[in-house]
Amino acid sequence: MKAVSLCDLLRYQDNNKIGIGMFNIVNFEFAQAIFNASQNTGLPVMMGMPERFFQFYDAYGMTSACRKLIESSKTPIAIHLDHGKTFEGVVTAMKAGFSSIMFDGSALPYEENVKQTAEIVRIAHTWGISVEGELGYVGRVGVDELEVDGFTQTKQAEDFVKRTGVDALAIAVGNQHGQYKGTPKLDFERIKAIREHVDCGLVLHGGSGISDDDFVKAIQCGISKINIYTALDVAARNFNRENFEKYEAYLDYTRDLIVIIEEVVAKHMKLFATIKNEAEG
Repeated sequence: MKAVSLCDLLRYQDNNKIGIGMFNIVNFEFAQAIFNASQNTGLPVMMGMPERFFQFYDAYGMTSACRKLIESSKTPIAIHLDHGKTFEGVVTAMKAGFSSIMFDGSALPYEENVKQTAEIVRIAHTWGISVEGELGYVGRVGVDELEVDGFTQTKQAEDFVKRTGVDALAIAVGNQHGQYKGTPKLDFERIKAIREHVDCGLVLHGGSGISDDDFVKAIQCGISKINIYTALDVAARNFNRENFEKYEAYLDYTRDLIVIIEEVVAKHMKLFATIKNEAEG
């Protein structure tokens, strides 16, 4: 099987009434764990690589490794550029073989975000690659204040999608990147309103730490794709602190680390499929 696009997964999501999980890759162990979770749950997944991670590994090499895994996949899997911030980073991802990209122009003035996103959509679509944009400012826990003024505005979202042609839109509705210090409060009415006004997938970034009930409600309100990274990072670091010195061979350590990460990924994937399971029940 070849890596599928985000558009393919959005069609799957719509037909099966589930949320699609995207999980970021730090190294090959993370990639293997995400792949295993998809195969063992029978659910589609997105392997994500933020542009900033390219300083830690070669985008071409990691993409090649992921594509080799996907060749034997029984489930649809996409390779996604998460938070592409520069034109150069986006082009690198497209050349490396990513099947889906995100251009994050949310920090730009609105008209400049529209202009740059539309140009990237034009280029990516000629290559058969889907594009996710971002509108509103999600920010990071402990770094940015959570301001309602930074939330995605419904009418602006409608205008942005029409003018850029994005396949998916990341929105700010009370979510933040990083590890929440309290319980995040998502604006579900805003999600519903945006869903009613835009004809593309809706993406929730900063998923780690959101409650199970809120995940399900967000999907019911119109969220199509949910990004998870911090939960994997925390699980890996906790496993390392608690267990690393117990292993005599590093290979044994990485084998068990893959299992730990897979468990976190699979838990989220199953949760995002709750709506389908409830409907079948």
